[in-house]
Amino acid sequence: MAMNYMLSRRVIGLLFLLGSCTDQFLNLSPLSNANVENFYKTEKDFEVAVNGAYVSLRASGVFHDYVPLMGDLHSDNTTVGTTAGARTAFFEMSEFRDQPTSTIVSTVWNHHYEGIARCNIVLDRIEPVLFDSEPLKNQYIAEARFLRALYYFNLVRIFGDVPLIVKEVKSIDLAYGMGRTPVQDIYASIEADLQFATTHLPATYAAAQVGKATSGAAKGLLGKVYLTRRKFAESAQVLKEVISSGRYQLLPHFADLWKTTHKNSRESLFEVQFKKQAGSGTGSNYSVRFTPYLSSAVLVGAASTEGGYNTPTEDLLAAYSDSDLRKAVSVAEGYTDQNGNAVRGLSGRHTKKFLGAFTAGQGADDNWPVLRYADVLLLYAEALNEVGFQPAGEAFTYLNQVRARAGLAPLSPTATDEDLRVADQRAFRLALEKERRLELALEGHRWFDLVRTGRALEVLQSKQYPMQEYHLLFPIPQQQIDINPRVLTQNTGY
Repeated sequence: MAMNYMLSRRVIGLLFLLGSCTDQFLNLSPLSNANVENFYKTEKDFEVAVNGAYVSLRASGVFHDYVPLMGDLHSDNTTVGTTAGARTAFFEMSEFRDQPTSTIVSTVWNHHYEGIARCNIVLDRIEPVLFDSEPLKNQYIAEARFLRALYYFNLVRIFGDVPLIVKEVKSIDLAYGMGRTPVQDIYASIEADLQFATTHLPATYAAAQVGKATSGAAKGLLGKVYLTRRKFAESAQVLKEVISSGRYQLLPHFADLWKTTHKNSRESLFEVQFKKQAGSGTGSNYSVRFTPYLSSAVLVGAASTEGGYNTPTEDLLAAYSDSDLRKAVSVAEGYTDQNGNAVRGLSGRHTKKFLGAFTAGQGADDNWPVLRYADVLLLYAEALNEVGFQPAGEAFTYLNQVRARAGLAPLSPTATDEDLRVADQRAFRLALEKERRLELALEGHRWFDLVRTGRALEVLQSKQYPMQEYHLLFPIPQQQIDINPRVLTQNTGY
């Protein structure tokens, strides 16, 4: 059974008042200002509070909706298909017309800082509390620091300089007095949090706690952060630790990854936990949002007008070879509607990665994969190549492991087939870029990969996307600037 975290909340600025645990991991009720100070006194209180810090992962501004959409819709992977209504903000994102007044950017900002606030409350209040088990206390601290690092890693890649808040915010004046912190300082905080987490998180959990952050998840995320900061040797070292641990492996069949019966598999380092359940708000909605408009009754068992948000492009479809076993799962070319008609093209393309049965009022059971082992193998290969190209090196070994599962022939520097020959460092970079696109399609990585490698402008402008350099960052929400114009400034170009 995976961890189930459910929360009711009251928000005052960035201060969250958390309540008591009554159902599995978390079923929180708001506390009054009068009794909040009586909380955070026992190990059980902090179990509740730490579990509450996971809840924002499932918010619409984090992994429930907008961050996954940013990662693909803001690239050549997906576009907005046939939809009901204008869906203005989604069209703007797909066409690089993001607006500071968009509900998307404001929701992303708010929900990430809600998660950070929960982490900071735990971290500020746990130190003076006596625990029977010091390792358990350090585990709770490590979980909160892992989650804070993940929230900030999203924010800094989306907005650039953002306020770095690492203490509990206890007043509105303090909440609205935070200016933008330079990117390098934010990354230093992220790295410190993850370094602590790698040491103090457990490698595994009991079945009822699966879904919580592990040391492997912390190392995998730290390796990605190092790679983003161009610390290639450090990235390779920590990612190698994940690989050498023997705890993770590729599932034999790519299609099995996307079955709800394979949630939290041996390939998963960290995924956001969703559970279909009436009235709980814990179900996911990818199976209706990522499928074509008016297709959900056929594809996922429930009629909905939520489809068409994240439609694979012709360009993505064309990037797969016919022999690639991932193609049919990653990009289905169409479907047959209720009347037996074939629906193709922009109105029919969709991914089969998230097709969990959907029930109105309950959602679906599809988890969101934040980090999986195939991603780690490709990140490790990238780090090795950046340290130095080796014609017979490990980088080829791990890149080809991912390709082998997809039914593809190995790449090598001496291949007689030009399509399989990778002769130098630049060629390896391009091969890896393509492999990441095909392996991780519609998992929210493409845009962030292109920005990380400095290839976003070149790739997207060559495909006639109206992208300019300032689009490498999203706009700061105008709402935040209006609240605090003295210390918050807008990103250039918006």
